[in-house]
Amino acid sequence: MVAGGPPCQGFSVAGLRKPEDERNFLFKEFTRIIEEVRPWVFVMENVPGIITLAKGHFYREILSNFAHLGYSTSVRILESADFGVPQFRSRAIFIGNRFSMNNYYPKPTRRADQYEPIESAIEDLESLDRDLSINHDWTKHSKQMEERISRVAPGESLYKSFKDAWKRQRKGMPSMTIKENHGGTHIHYKLNRCLSVREMARIQTFPDEFFFEGTTKEGFKQVGNAVPPLLAKEIGLAVVKMLETIKHDETSF
Repeated sequence: MVAGGPPCQGFSVAGLRKPEDERNFLFKEFTRIIEEVRPWVFVMENVPGIITLAKGHFYREILSNFAHLGYSTSVRILESADFGVPQFRSRAIFIGNRFSMNNYYPKPTRRADQYEPIESAIEDLESLDRDLSINHDWTKHSKQMEERISRVAPGESLYKSFKDAWKRQRKGMPSMTIKENHGGTHIHYKLNRCLSVREMARIQTFPDEFFFEGTTKEGFKQVGNAVPPLLAKEIGLAVVKMLETIKHDETSF
């Protein structure tokens, strides 16, 4: 199988959504790899906005390209919180196979009343000082900035003109979608600072032993652009069932 996720920034509703953004065309590199490798199954992840940008032009072209290569492709919007991730993070998951079979998707493991709240992942880090050895580092704030942050209510943003960053998290519910936002990540639900790289990683369900190399800014970028491992695991288990079905179906060969 082949799995990947072309850059999503051009498709995201959090961005400018310019159809001419050159990153929007990198899905063609993904289809080129599929054509060369010819995997039994592929998985491609992106933001839900990939379906609606330019009135669905990119979405239709992607499906057309995969169909031309002989793949039966489908897409579903999966909500990470439905699978135990303490974060609202909807993602478009394309799955394709070259055996004309229905694609398998994971079934939710949590109801809305069973969602993991943000504090279940990061509450124990509240009392810790900065610790670069565990990626527990965050954007340095001046006293003036801390004062401004202290006045931001849960669910509100520090900036009226840029409302998808610097938002105060809400305790008792899953985190807002984690993004790197050039160091301006969302604000802690209790403390007057942005989330740390480790807190973001916890919210994404990365294990603590997974260390992010580089600067703090690079850590934000790595975590913010990632697929939650717990969601990826559930998708992977569904794909494994597909591969087992293909392997045991002699007519597939």
